[in-house]
Amino acid sequence: MKSKLLIFCSALLLTACMDMDDTTAPVKTSIQLVKPDNFVNMTDLSGFTITLKSSIETVTVRTDAAGKADLSELAPNTYDISVATTLSHALYEQYTGETAGGNMDFILSGMLNQQVITADADIKVPLSAFMQQEIVIGKVYPSFSKKDNDNSTIFEIGKYLELYNNSADSVDTGGLYIGLLENEMGNGYNYKVYPYDQAYTPGILHMKQVFRIPKDMPKKTKIGPGCTLLLVNSAFDYSSRNEFESDLRKADFEAKDLSTTNPVPNNSDVPALELIHTAYKSTMSTIYNMNLTEGGPTSVVIFSTTEDVSQWPTVRPYNAPTADRFYMEVPVSCVIDGVDIMKHRNNIEAGANINEKRLFAEIDAGFTSVKSANGKSGEKLVRKTLTVMPDGRKILKDTNNSTYDFECVSIISPRNYLEP
Repeated sequence: MKSKLLIFCSALLLTACMDMDDTTAPVKTSIQLVKPDNFVNMTDLSGFTITLKSSIETVTVRTDAAGKADLSELAPNTYDISVATTLSHALYEQYTGETAGGNMDFILSGMLNQQVITADADIKVPLSAFMQQEIVIGKVYPSFSKKDNDNSTIFEIGKYLELYNNSADSVDTGGLYIGLLENEMGNGYNYKVYPYDQAYTPGILHMKQVFRIPKDMPKKTKIGPGCTLLLVNSAFDYSSRNEFESDLRKADFEAKDLSTTNPVPNNSDVPALELIHTAYKSTMSTIYNMNLTEGGPTSVVIFSTTEDVSQWPTVRPYNAPTADRFYMEVPVSCVIDGVDIMKHRNNIEAGANINEKRLFAEIDAGFTSVKSANGKSGEKLVRKTLTVMPDGRKILKDTNNSTYDFECVSIISPRNYLEP
């Protein structure tokens, strides 16, 4: 009994001598914004709001004139650090001394994903400037749903994609391309392509599918300010299926399924979205519909070019050098907008797998994801509303960072958007 008591007392003494707060003691952190090289006339970087978001909290701090912000007591953790502000066309030209084309405002933003801060640190955040786009990806429905509580019965033909006119003028979308990025070649854009000795190419994206919005159909392709272009796989009314599905009969274009075995039903009253390239053919069943995979990653871009896309190079996946799947190489310079939808880890608390990020920062500095790890929830990724104009037109948020621009919503109708 005595020996047990001595051991117990020794344990208490040892515990008393330990500082249990050592691993959670606040740290001092300095964040310095680095302006773009061409912002030669910008001397005042005060007033920027920097957001640090961890798994348990969100912290904001504002910069001084030098673009620096200090946090004296930050909890050690892993943070996503971001900053974004809108610049008028005139202010961009003043800061750069350059003449900017177009009439849209600019976004000045920066982000560092998964920044580990466990000790005092000085962190630099480079800023990038880009013009807001007229046409943006407004909504992506990549998940499937289920009927009532029947987990064995899934419904996935109601998936769709929506483009939004974020400008104050009508825009003709005829000739724009929709690209769905490959989702099997390892860790995002750090993979290699076949043959094995060919290094990954900066500035190139690899598409499993490319579609084109038809030209010379202005009544269909020209969309007004605050209006949308609805692209679906099956243009029928599925609203009676469950609360997540919608009536898609008024879609603008439909990705026609030309399969001979169990094809997705198509609506002859809705014109076809042109399929330019699909990686899935030959040994695999050809996939004609938009392959918006609920498991992800499901990354989407819209791009424009005057070149003959069908002649662009294609490559096999790195992990299958003899496969009959070929991914089209698309230059980043052609991309108008993109959203990186990451695959959710099986452990829902772990969040999205950011190691599989597909898009370069100049297209999407962040990422988004659905909330459920296995789908069946009818979740859509919806671009948030920044403001509402006096005429009721919604301007959607466009900071080049889908982490902050998009929200995961289960119940929302096509062509509808959230309130600010």
